[in-house]
Formats: sequence, structure tokens, C-alpha cells
Amino acid sequence: MADVLSSVMGPWAMKNQSNSSASPVLSITLHDYRTWSWGQCAVFAFVVLFGYELLHRVVPLLFAGFPKLPMKGKHLDEFELKDKLFIHFNRITGVTFVYNCLQYMSLSDTVKWRPAEMTLMNTVVALPALFIFYDFFYCLWHRLLHVRAIYPWVHKHHHKQVVPTRGNLDAMNVHPVEFLVGEYLHLAALTVVPAHAITFFLFILSMGVLTALNHTRLDVKIPFGIYESRWHDLHHRVPQSNYGQYTMLWDHLWGSYREDKEDDE
Repeated sequence: MADVLSSVMGPWAMKNQSNSSASPVLSITLHDYRTWSWGQCAVFAFVVLFGYELLHRVVPLLFAGFPKLPMKGKHLDEFELKDKLFIHFNRITGVTFVYNCLQYMSLSDTVKWRPAEMTLMNTVVALPALFIFYDFFYCLWHRLLHVRAIYPWVHKHHHKQVVPTRGNLDAMNVHPVEFLVGEYLHLAALTVVPAHAITFFLFILSMGVLTALNHTRLDVKIPFGIYESRWHDLHHRVPQSNYGQYTMLWDHLWGSYREDKEDDE
């Protein structure tokens, strides 16, 4: 029976013997795309690119009932050719990022796949820990991008949009160097935090939603100071503040947090 399943499902059903905790279906040869057929590669790329398009279109609809933040500053009404090229290039490189995530998860001994291996530590504890460690890395990277000698070459492009409104499109309208590092910092967080595969999938999905919300002008909040979309929105107007992407923990600790006040211009 195992031989029959292997012949039908091909490389998608090949078990990675080096990782005893991996899923018998999903461990396959995720760590080696050379075993994939062209059709499987195409389907994988389509799913990732379609996911970006879903984030762009669905997130604003799901949160449409929330109030909107006032527009303070000049809006970038039309994308130039450079903006469009950056967005499309970043989406394409996102396919590689997702593959590398699956590759690491397939090979890592600290990432568990089986439902029976879900614990309090690798789910409930790991999820917020991933956000905390990611923003630790991201705040350092983001602060570096604002160094005067570096800012004009990379991060200045993203700050052309003072009042972001387009969600995922405005979020991805960044220099490719900035996008690549920012994306792979999510994977860096996983190397620090042992997590179940489902936990990391939830982390990546939440990351996509929150990053889009940061650029929609929708005033979305998670209680107890966990998350507010206005934090990043203010950063677009006051660049030397609120460097965190999802949380303000490190900004509070490092003195760069700024509250969004009605009279801020």
C-alpha cells in the first residue's frame, strides 16, 4: 500500500526520514525543490501569489466596519513604474521565502508536525514569542534603515507614502532589499522559538493580515495594548518613532514609542 501511495502522490508523499517528527505527507521533500514536478512548482507559486492577492482584497473587507484614521499628510495617489516593479518583484521573491520556510520546517528538529506533538509551549507560548522575537530583530533592522547615510538608498522609497491606504500593496511597496530582510526575519524568529508547524503557519497568516492592516487607515486594535494599526500609521508621518511592526514592546523599552494624538500633524 505504501508503494502505491508513493507512486500516486510522487514527491509530495515522500517522507523525510531525517526528521522523525515530520508529517508523513508534508515532510516529503520540501527541503529539495528539485524533486518537484514543474506542475507542483507552478501550483506552489500560484498559491503563494494568490495569497498575496487575497490579503490585498479580503483584509479591508473583513475589517470594513472599523473606523478610519484621519488622513494627515499627502497621499501617494498614483504608483509610478518603480513602485509597481518593486511590488511585483517582492511578491515573486515571496514565493522563495515561503519555500524556504517550509524547507527549514521540514528539516528542523525543533519544529514539530504531528498533532500529538502539540504542547502548551510550542503553541500558546510560542505564538506570542514569535511576534516578540521577530519585532526585536525588525526594530534593529528598521532603525538601521533610518540611519541618515542609509535611508535615501533603501527605506526612503517606502516613506513616499505618508498616509498609506492600499493595505498589502502599500505594505509591499518597499525596496527589495528591505522586503527580503524583513521577510526572512520571520524565519529568524522561528530559529529562536521552538514551535509547532501549525503555530508558525498561524504566525505567518497573522503577519500578513496585520501588515496589511498597518497600511489601510482602518483603526483596528487588539485590547490590552497588544496591537494597534495606528502605531505604524504614525510612523509614516513621524519616521523616528514606532519602529516595531506588530508590537511596541521594544519601542517602549528603547524610548522610541510615540502615542498618536489628535493634534499630531
